[in-house]
Amino acid sequence: LWSQWRLHRQVTIWEPPFRFGYVEREWSEGAPPVATEITVTSRSGDRCVVRMVHSLFASTDDWDDQLEGFESGWPGFFEVLRVYLSHFAGKKAASFLVMASSEADQLSTWRRLTEALGLAGANVGEERNGPQQPERLSGIVERVRQDDKQRFLVLRLNAPAPGIALIGTYAADGNTNASMALYLYGDDAEQRAADGEPKWRNWFGETFKHPG
Repeated sequence: LWSQWRLHRQVTIWEPPFRFGYVEREWSEGAPPVATEITVTSRSGDRCVVRMVHSLFASTDDWDDQLEGFESGWPGFFEVLRVYLSHFAGKKAASFLVMASSEADQLSTWRRLTEALGLAGANVGEERNGPQQPERLSGIVERVRQDDKQRFLVLRLNAPAPGIALIGTYAADGNTNASMALYLYGDDAEQRAADGEPKWRNWFGETFKHPG
């Protein structure tokens, strides 16, 4: 994973645990470089503030919408970080991401996804239990966000293992992508992730199979 990440990125700042920066190139055809800097500032009471700044190196404003898309994708992952630090810090971890493309609009895709997972109409603080197949997702709803560009839900899991599920939809090139990132924690996290990924990949593919 690290080698794949480094393929189009160059680390420019490395001052752990306070600053980290990198430049990303070739993130889209003909796109200018984007620089990202992350800073961590300590606060009282065992708390900290994490700031992320994106800078686009372009001579025109033609890429402004793309930069907005860059930024809008991060809130769900910051929520995952918050839940991890609050409940799972220091535990062994493994993760995987599965995704499928739907020809339906985002709202229809979101409804289909959440209904299939037993998460339709979920509210923060609720405990939800999904269907048995392909694996039961059971846990506490930590965050729900919906707007005209993306929708996502963060579930703090107690089944199929202690962990976090980031489930969402977002518009992409006239279609809608439905995705789930699953973060599992504990001594057996790696094996559980290896067992679960093909099941969920098949499930997403079947659930959002294109007609014909």
